Amino acid sequence: MKFVLKNSLLVLSVCVLCLLAFEGMTRLFLDDGMLYELEMWKYAREVKVRDLRPDFGHRHRSHAQAELMGVTVRTNAFGARSPDIKDKAAAGVARIAFVGDSITLGWGVAEQETFAHQVIAQLTAAGRKVEGFNLGVGNYNTSQELALFKEAGARLKPDIIVLSYFINDAEPMPHYPVNHWPVTRWLDEHSAAWVVLNYRLDSLARQFGEAPDWKRYYRDLYAPNAEGWVRTQKALSGFAETAHDLGARLIVFNIPELRELRPYPFDDVTAKVRKVVEGRGVSFIDLLPAVETLDPSSLWVTVPDPHPNGRAASAFARRMVPEIAGILDDLCRNQSHGC
Repeated sequence: MKFVLKNSLLVLSVCVLCLLAFEGMTRLFLDDGMLYELEMWKYAREVKVRDLRPDFGHRHRSHAQAELMGVTVRTNAFGARSPDIKDKAAAGVARIAFVGDSITLGWGVAEQETFAHQVIAQLTAAGRKVEGFNLGVGNYNTSQELALFKEAGARLKPDIIVLSYFINDAEPMPHYPVNHWPVTRWLDEHSAAWVVLNYRLDSLARQFGEAPDWKRYYRDLYAPNAEGWVRTQKALSGFAETAHDLGARLIVFNIPELRELRPYPFDDVTAKVRKVVEGRGVSFIDLLPAVETLDPSSLWVTVPDPHPNGRAASAFARRMVPEIAGILDDLCRNQSHGC
């Protein structure tokens, strides 16, 4: 009995030491601040918080700050990636709300390089009285974006709502697995090595199994009765109704998928979204022309991560500014805002 117990303790000790060594090596050698799966893990731990309401799932913490993908991500009192903002804009100032997912947030992009910040800076430099806030949240779909805007954005009474639409916004609500095993739950929350191991095993399974085609995956989201697309259409209607109730102008900008630009493989999906948006009486602007002549990989945060980088954000901002300026002209004439 003593022999069995001694051997069991020895095996357990060796396993623990190996795990500690693996954790140390991961943090020392792999965690360079640019490894996608670790940075997303840090984002979930340090910036996000679970929100059990069915239309939310998760949200940003108030006054959070983290270094992610080499840049600082900070949030204000209501979880926006912006400085704190007063409840009411100053007289004559037009307030612009930027709503969307990780692309609007500016994943991997410094706050000053996000298109939300650049649009406000360019309008201000042109003499416009404007201010804005960035409600982008990673892994959000359009339904979640609407829920967050109704709670956090509407109370700030924006004059213009800029909704950035990306092709995966028609995904159904994210799945939030509940891990009932205490050890693996602890590892999920605290172990960088565990995160990397799970991510790489999943990648291997996809590589040697039946890997889903990413183009087919996106297009399947827009099947007529697909759960996410049905919810998304309702959410787009909800944005139009909410903007009308607030007396705000809503404009939707379509962000292209940056892996292939010419020829662009999703013109049919863009047309489908455009039809829904314009059918609600809302302006729809496709941003593909802003980047379609550029090398796709030059627009990515990193080569494995095709989130738009600062160069792409600048191209988008240049295309957005004239459209928003046209709305500001109307506001200036009719309400003396944004002049």
